[in-house]
Amino acid sequence: MRYHKVYLSIGSNIGNKKINIIKSIIELSKLNDTIIRKISRLYITKPVGYIEQEDFINCAVEISTKLKPYELLKSVNMIEEKLKRKRVVHWGPRVIDIDIIFYDNLSIKRNDLILPHKEQKKRSFVNIPLHDLGIKNINFYPNKDIIMCIKKENCLISSCLLGFNTKYNGSNNYSYILKKMVHLFNFIPVCPEQLGGLSTPREICEINGNKVITKSGKNVTNEFKKGAYECQKILEKSNITIVILKSKSPSCSLSKSYDGTFSNTLVEKAGIFGSIVIKANIENIEL
Repeated sequence: MRYHKVYLSIGSNIGNKKINIIKSIIELSKLNDTIIRKISRLYITKPVGYIEQEDFINCAVEISTKLKPYELLKSVNMIEEKLKRKRVVHWGPRVIDIDIIFYDNLSIKRNDLILPHKEQKKRSFVNIPLHDLGIKNINFYPNKDIIMCIKKENCLISSCLLGFNTKYNGSNNYSYILKKMVHLFNFIPVCPEQLGGLSTPREICEINGNKVITKSGKNVTNEFKKGAYECQKILEKSNITIVILKSKSPSCSLSKSYDGTFSNTLVEKAGIFGSIVIKANIENIEL
């Protein structure tokens, strides 16, 4: 089965809008037989239709997918549901909104799916981001719903996610989707464990109570705390607005980590540096 070229429009105007957009794109990258090809810049835009609501952040995404139109629609709706979208007011406030704009050159006119999207020509907040992706021949009616393009922000990130070989075993946890976002963020990569003086490769570690121990039983809590402190100093000096950290890590986890028995058992406990990020109330994403 061949890949299809699809263009999506994504918007949010509830909560941390930028985080909602990024999370939705990450979820799209996890879909079966689907690849994120391009992401537009992010734009602050005025609401249309129901105007008594906050401004939106919008972008467009080009994907390649083997999913059929209705399979993709179902998947998109599931992502919206996962991110807590509630459909209360038509064109009203929403945590996330993902619309299929174009699916190849396919034309569909049904109650639950119209392709190309029926409102596309009326919306600059759809078409200007699409223009970013290289679509030059779009016919649309310019209007004033675009306010401004968002500038790049500083993002502290686990270095292993960018492909640096800083993982305990000397490898990495490369996430291709992050390389698609280099025009959105100034990535500042860190490895708390290396900053704490631990070598790479190093023995696998887990949190056991208030201590961090290696599989052979060595206590490396001080090294982990030192690395977390060094990362905290970078946070404070670099005007960081968002943090993206590796999940399940004894340093970087923001939710669950392994319980110290080295039996692949996860518990609700953030990593040493992850706990600092949470307490500092910095916007964060876990991968």
